[in-house]
Amino acid sequence: MSNIVEIDEFRALILEGNRLKNLPESKNVLATSMPSGLSVPITLQMDNWINCSIERIYSLLPKTILNANFADIVSIYDSCVGENKIITSDRKEKIDIIINAFNVCISFIKWSTVFDDKKLNPKQRAEFYFGPLETIVLYINKELIPALVGLEDGRTRKTALLHLYGRIFFLTISITKLNGPKYCPSLTALLRSLLELYIDILLIKETDIENDIEKFFSFFDIYNLNSALKVIKIDEEIKRPIAESSEPRKIIQNKSQITKKAQELWGKDPKNIRHWTKWSLEERARKVKELEIYRNVYYYGNMYVHSGYLNYPKKEEDAHLLSSYVYCLSLEMLVKSTELLINAIDIEGKKEIMQEVTGLNILFGYFQIWKSVITKSRE
Repeated sequence: MSNIVEIDEFRALILEGNRLKNLPESKNVLATSMPSGLSVPITLQMDNWINCSIERIYSLLPKTILNANFADIVSIYDSCVGENKIITSDRKEKIDIIINAFNVCISFIKWSTVFDDKKLNPKQRAEFYFGPLETIVLYINKELIPALVGLEDGRTRKTALLHLYGRIFFLTISITKLNGPKYCPSLTALLRSLLELYIDILLIKETDIENDIEKFFSFFDIYNLNSALKVIKIDEEIKRPIAESSEPRKIIQNKSQITKKAQELWGKDPKNIRHWTKWSLEERARKVKELEIYRNVYYYGNMYVHSGYLNYPKKEEDAHLLSSYVYCLSLEMLVKSTELLINAIDIEGKKEIMQEVTGLNILFGYFQIWKSVITKSRE
């Protein structure tokens, strides 16, 4: 939000709306139009003001926020703007509704310019980041995921991006299901996994790695082969019935083919390949210029994941702080991954989807906190 400019713009629109309200509502009456300076029917000026003002509110606030908090504005949009219907009456009532909405927006913008999330208590901070994360997940699940179904086209870059984004999205869904201090151990483990997938999707999209797509898909074959070999080795050691390891044995039937491919792509035996890039996670993060998020996720998550139960937060306050940390970083990685995917593939409505996701990321948490502040001030 360009705070001062938007407030001045809204005030100018309010001033013009009040001027129009004081004129007789008749198509036969002409008046000087502002800012054109031409003599235009008052009804046309009112219609134009309503359309312009509604679209301005829609450009500021995501539809999710509008649907939940501005039902009258949504109704006017659907009747006057969305379907371009002719307004035959109640123009002044609509102008009043829009002016009230502008005043709400001005109040919100003024408050947001001085708001400091560091002043929130730990529980409020967790809610501040969880709100937009959950809302964006629900929006993506409804609007984006159905548009992605069936777009895979073999072992291609697009398929790799779709697979990685799918895993990122479903991990984030899991994170939103763990809303509470008691879930800290699971949250940190999920955050670690999310980081690796996020770095991978950046590597596929942003870096120039020789044979990267073939390596990406072949690594899955290698991972399955190495896992199958370990399972069969253990089964033989503990004398488990052969029938119980039938699936792993099917996988190792392709061992020579997988080994040959690994030698061609990496010059190594499959058992020595730990990632399709051959780089450590830190090296991968450095390649895609995401060393800061690596630092913020890996060390912090690693400290908890491998420290045992004793190092987890003992106080509810500390647990809320940890949760807010996880939600904040997950939100950042989900939004950036969504933007990357949408820019990389061709789907219908991509501009609108990205605008909504971006708007929710920027505004949803602030709007929810602002609403709670306003509600308390009225009690």
